[in-house]
Amino acid sequence: MFIYQLGWHWAHAEPFAIERPNGHFGHQIILTRSKGRFKMGDKEYSVGKNTVFIVSSCLPHCIYSDGEEYCDDWIRFSPEQEDNDFFDALDLKMNVPIPLKDDGVSNLIAGAVDIFNSEIPQKKETLHHILCAILTHISASAVPAKKAKHNYYDEELDKIRKQIYDDPGHDWSIPDIAEKLSISVSHFQRLYKNKFGVSCMNDVFMSRMDYAKQLLMNTDLPANEIAEKCGFNNYEYFSRSFAKYACVSPVKYRSKFKE
Repeated sequence: MFIYQLGWHWAHAEPFAIERPNGHFGHQIILTRSKGRFKMGDKEYSVGKNTVFIVSSCLPHCIYSDGEEYCDDWIRFSPEQEDNDFFDALDLKMNVPIPLKDDGVSNLIAGAVDIFNSEIPQKKETLHHILCAILTHISASAVPAKKAKHNYYDEELDKIRKQIYDDPGHDWSIPDIAEKLSISVSHFQRLYKNKFGVSCMNDVFMSRMDYAKQLLMNTDLPANEIAEKCGFNNYEYFSRSFAKYACVSPVKYRSKFKE
């Protein structure tokens, strides 16, 4: 993922208004540090402090203060092609307010600003990893909707999640799972996310990365065989995915653990 611009604790005196009828090229993360009013497309929202929007590229939007100084943190970025699976697996809601539980995202953005303005080696790669952490934190820390009472599928969902972590190398398919439960794909994805707080494919990804770490630490299997055991037919894709997860390649992870 490539970061174009970013800012931390940008403050604007009341009254403040910015209108972008054509949006911006590239996605945006906008994290409020004060109250504010937002228009995303044809939807309007009044939000409090520590609320984040992930704004789609070129979406018309407006930002207004709400009776006090307006302040926010923000990042403009674009996922690159190899980031699409990671970004999709987070199952983030676009263009709607996401209240957060803590200041973790703001702290990460502050760190990203320092790196962005530095001349350190591998700055782009470092910012990429920080942005992945920010998006993951938003996904994990977003206040979930109130869970529904026990429903008919709870026991089946528990079984499915256990199977995913017991057999991460299996070729898991959302349509196949939904068919076994005799429900639609969208209904299954909604039930799974509501129950566990993460998407099913994100759980598959995490189970594979955890299994890869175990095999790298506790066996002498070649990295390409580990990739196959973790459900990856392409080693290069496995290596890139693992590096995004662990911040180092599989080979370096094993070497670092042995040290």
